[in-house]
Amino acid sequence: VFATMHVQCWREAYKDIVPAELLKTFDVSQRLARWQINLENFDRIVIGAFDGHVPVGFVMGGTPRDELFEGSDGQIEGLYVSASHYRLGIGRKLLIAIAGEWLKRDGRSLTLGVLAENKRARQFYEAMGGRLVKETVYNWSGYELPDCLYVFEDLKTLIGKD
Repeated sequence: VFATMHVQCWREAYKDIVPAELLKTFDVSQRLARWQINLENFDRIVIGAFDGHVPVGFVMGGTPRDELFEGSDGQIEGLYVSASHYRLGIGRKLLIAIAGEWLKRDGRSLTLGVLAENKRARQFYEAMGGRLVKETVYNWSGYELPDCLYVFEDLKTLIGKD
């Protein structure tokens, strides 16, 4: 169920941002395999948001899997909310929840990458206290896309935004 929602969220968030050829490659079976790995790994933090019994968002992260930048000790691999549930505070609650979990694990900061053209997400992260630390290029299945790295350095203040 989460793999299907993940692909749906990608299609909604990136429809005007990534090339149409890349959108066509988004595959539920590939996401399902990744979800199974993440859910079986106790080092990963996975938090879902539901409307009744229907998943409408998630955040996933933990120890960095990617090279981010020196001093960063945590990574958010993905934070997505279904378009039908935008502007309801779900993204904020998910971000605060992962920050709380990361603090419980003695984490100090969380970093995430966001496509440079994803203005909605960038505005959200900046409003929540994320600081732009690096502009780079993300290779997504052979497509080179401008990307931005944000860091949340004060997780206690972020949690206080609840």
